[in-house]
Amino acid sequence: MFRRIQPGVNPDLEVPVALAGQGCGRVPAPVAWYRTTHPQEATLGVLQPFLPDASDGWTLALDALARREDFTRQAHALGGATAEVHLALAAAFPVGPLGDNARTAAGMTERLEAAAHHVPALRPYVPGLTSAFGALAACDPGPSAQRIHGDLHLGQVLHAGREWFVIDFEGEPSRPLAERRSVHSPVRDIAGMLRSFDYAARQRRPWRPEWARRCREAFCAGYAERAGWDPRKKHALLRAYETDRAVYEVLYEARHRPDWLPVPMAAIERLAVRGG
Repeated sequence: MFRRIQPGVNPDLEVPVALAGQGCGRVPAPVAWYRTTHPQEATLGVLQPFLPDASDGWTLALDALARREDFTRQAHALGGATAEVHLALAAAFPVGPLGDNARTAAGMTERLEAAAHHVPALRPYVPGLTSAFGALAACDPGPSAQRIHGDLHLGQVLHAGREWFVIDFEGEPSRPLAERRSVHSPVRDIAGMLRSFDYAARQRRPWRPEWARRCREAFCAGYAERAGWDPRKKHALLRAYETDRAVYEVLYEARHRPDWLPVPMAAIERLAVRGG
């Protein structure tokens, strides 16, 4: 049952149905759904299949960290699965034009300035972070805009048997439905997953930045093998999207979980001072 009802088809119904039509087995196809047509059509809920013995990626990553085990094989496979979903999305929905990097960079800069206004700890890093967005405006457009997951992280993927599955295409429920159904660069999803590896590595003491780095590399390598292009070779693009995600995380943690603020702030320092 969806918590927030907005007029229109919810993406967590629209996207899995479309991907099932493409034969994409990485996203469980809906079994049934229900809706209202009064006063406007809106999706109320979706019945999804149960995956026996499935574990979410966040739990698996934390378990691996607790046992001091390598997670690169799983991260590599997850990168490939993410690329498969992106390719299926590009086939199922209209693809937008090449990204307008200058406009995207301007929006990222605006969000940074707003976040720095509310979180004083962010202010010393604003010049370095702004440079990341400036580099985005000057780099090549990157892959075409398309439908993406929109909120991809380790908690949004399930591992069942030997396969990864992607779930929860609803996006951020607080955002307008039209925005959640619009096209974006697939790099946005990639950046979200890279930040999730960093979050996982910092849940245990001592912090394990090397573990996160290896997982990030493996994920991008797995993605490149399936997608046909390597996110790591789009450095300015990836850095900008990861920076934008980290800025969002800083604002979120400052407002809701102050004890977690050091996690995204460590990424802010890396992205601002060392450039990625």
